[in-house]
Amino acid sequence: EEDHVQYSPVFDQVVNWEQTFNWKNLDFQMLRNDWIDLKCNISGNLLLKEKEALYVTKAFLKKLNQKNRGTYQLKQIINVEKRADRVRGSRYLIELELLEKGTRMVRLSEYVFAPNWHGNYIENQEEEKSMRNLIWGGRQLMGIKEHPDLCWPTGFSWYHKAVVHFIVPVKNQARWVQQFIFDMEDLYRATMDNHFSVIITDYSSEDMDIEAALQRSILPSYRYVRLQGNFERSAGLQAGIDIVKDQHSIVFLCDLHIHFPYGIIDSIRKHCVKGKMAFAPMVMRLDCGASPCEPYGYWEMNGFGLLGIYKADLDMIGGMNTREFRDRWGGEDWELLDRIVEAGLEVERLSLRNFFHHFHSRRGMWNSRRPRTL
Repeated sequence: EEDHVQYSPVFDQVVNWEQTFNWKNLDFQMLRNDWIDLKCNISGNLLLKEKEALYVTKAFLKKLNQKNRGTYQLKQIINVEKRADRVRGSRYLIELELLEKGTRMVRLSEYVFAPNWHGNYIENQEEEKSMRNLIWGGRQLMGIKEHPDLCWPTGFSWYHKAVVHFIVPVKNQARWVQQFIFDMEDLYRATMDNHFSVIITDYSSEDMDIEAALQRSILPSYRYVRLQGNFERSAGLQAGIDIVKDQHSIVFLCDLHIHFPYGIIDSIRKHCVKGKMAFAPMVMRLDCGASPCEPYGYWEMNGFGLLGIYKADLDMIGGMNTREFRDRWGGEDWELLDRIVEAGLEVERLSLRNFFHHFHSRRGMWNSRRPRTL
């Protein structure tokens, strides 16, 4: 007689979507490894603890009002960004909305430094005590303070009116060039910022009169450079860099297929510090069929082709490598990044919201031969 095996039905476990989890505070910057940066391309920026942001803001307002006799009141915290340094302390970019004398609304965005302060990560007293007893060579390895002692970082401040030059090399990409000009016009309408410029270096495009399109636009400032020969990204960017004469302005090495957020110009200014720091924002690559209205895609973790840096700093490191990178795609951004770091500059790396790279075909790009027409 055969045994009859009965199987009880298996159902998915009921999920309580309102449940929460308690977890101890961690220094995610210290734990973040290369796998996250190079493999996990949907992670985005690491979030700063709200408690730490409030501590830093409170300490900053206290010092600000001590100097200005209680002139300012906090209206809103716009943004707080942190650059951790386990040896010297932490640097913060603080952006606040303040009330001046109770009537006038002002916005403040400045860098501050907290020496020997790494944030309030430890809440357990026993754990704090054990950390305080950690001594190395007669020095306390990690000081834990109740509140940060803030100061201005020496020579580390961003210029609020720096001119930003968007440099784009193109060849026979009429539809995308027109879209780029439309997007730049939209950016100007939204911000009314006269301190930016568009520079297009054109390898003798045959499908569009780019100079005429720029003349018809409402852009406050633009330059058109006509080049000969095959498309070379490094040489095209360098041609745009060479016509920028103001050493105190910022050049943003750009791509053609980009959708820009309205805050892109100020984001570039805030994260470029002359002689100190360049900015390589991470763009989200949109999947085929996706759009800025329905953004599906992934963060470009390995590319540094979108780069903002002061003209003086770029000239100091030698500009683009136009000898080794001619008509082949890729690699010039990493080579440039290596020289920036070797020169002692920091490179800020952030995922920017609403900063997208449109999906597009590579047909007709990088000097590919066109099929003959019969």
